[in-house]
Amino acid sequence: MNITFLTEMGFEGKVPSNHPNMRTEFAWMYALDAIHCNLFNYKSVKDQDHVFVIFPKGETFLNAVGVKLVEKQNPVSQLLTTNFIDELKNNNTKVHYIQEGPSWFFNDYEIVDQLNFYNLLSKCDSIFAHNEHDVKFYKGLFPNKPVNVIRTLLIEELISHITPHSEEKVIIGGNFAKWYGGFQSYVVSHVFAVDKWTQDSHAKRPNEQNIPDLNHLQRLPWAGWMNVLSTFKYAVHLMPTIAAGTFSLNCAYFGIPCIGNIKVDTQRICHPELSVDVEDVKKATDLAYKLKNDKDFYNECSLNAKKLYRENYDIKVWRDKINLK
Repeated sequence: MNITFLTEMGFEGKVPSNHPNMRTEFAWMYALDAIHCNLFNYKSVKDQDHVFVIFPKGETFLNAVGVKLVEKQNPVSQLLTTNFIDELKNNNTKVHYIQEGPSWFFNDYEIVDQLNFYNLLSKCDSIFAHNEHDVKFYKGLFPNKPVNVIRTLLIEELISHITPHSEEKVIIGGNFAKWYGGFQSYVVSHVFAVDKWTQDSHAKRPNEQNIPDLNHLQRLPWAGWMNVLSTFKYAVHLMPTIAAGTFSLNCAYFGIPCIGNIKVDTQRICHPELSVDVEDVKKATDLAYKLKNDKDFYNECSLNAKKLYRENYDIKVWRDKINLK
C-alpha cells in the first residue's frame, strides 16, 4: 500500500524507527511505512493509495532547517484558495484529513479562511479525529462523511531501554496558558507535597519562571523528554484543550498515574480511575489525596495504566484498528 503524509514540515521521505523526535505524526508515518512531503509540494504526490493531509495549528510553515517558508500571513490561506484537494484526488486513490490540535483550531482563522477550510474538508474522502469526543464534532459538520479515530501512538525503539525509577516529585503537563490549564494542575499538585515540575513550551506565560516552588524542564527532543519523564511518581494534566493526549499516553507507558481530562481518549482509556471533568478541580484534588495516601490505590492505578497502554496502544493493536478502506 502506498501512503503519503502532507504536513507543514520541510523534510521529504520516510521516518526511521530511531528518529529522536518521534512525536505523534512521525509515529503514524513510521507505523504506516508512509512517505512525507511538504504541503506546498502537493503537486508531486501521485499514484498513492492514501494521502493524509495535516494542516498546522500554528501560523508558519517551516523548511527542513526551521526557516519560515511564508512570512506575515497565515500560510494556510494560500492553500485554501487553491484546488489542491481536487488535484490530489485526481492523482491518487483517496485523500483524508487528519485533525491536528483541537477540532476548533480553525476558528481563529479569518472568516473567509474558515469557510474555505470547511469546503476543503468537505472534499476529503474521510476525516480522522483524535478522540471519540471529536468524532461528534466532525459528524455534525459532515453527517454523510466517514469519520474515524486515529489513535495516538508511541514508537518504542528509542525508549524501550528506559527503566522507570519514580522519585518523589510531580510533573504538571503544561504551562499556565488557558490552552494547557496549568494553573489548576499546579494547585492540585500541592497535595502531593513534593517537588513540582513543568516542561517549558511556546505557551509559557510571562514571569511563569518566577513561581518560587515550580521547577521548569528545558524543552527536549521526544526521546530525551521520555527519559526525564520516567523519573516522576505523579502527574497532573487538567488541560481543557482536547487534542492528541500524548502526555497521558507517555505517562501510561511508564505506569505514572496521571489525573487528567476525561474527554481525551488516551487519558480516559489508560487512566480511567483518574479521569475527570477538568472543571471539577475538587474531584481532581480528592484523587490526588488518594494517590498520595493510599498506596494500594496508587499501585493499582500504576499497574492498570501500563496494562491498558499495552492492550490499547501497542503498535500491533494500532495497526489492527486503523481503518483504511
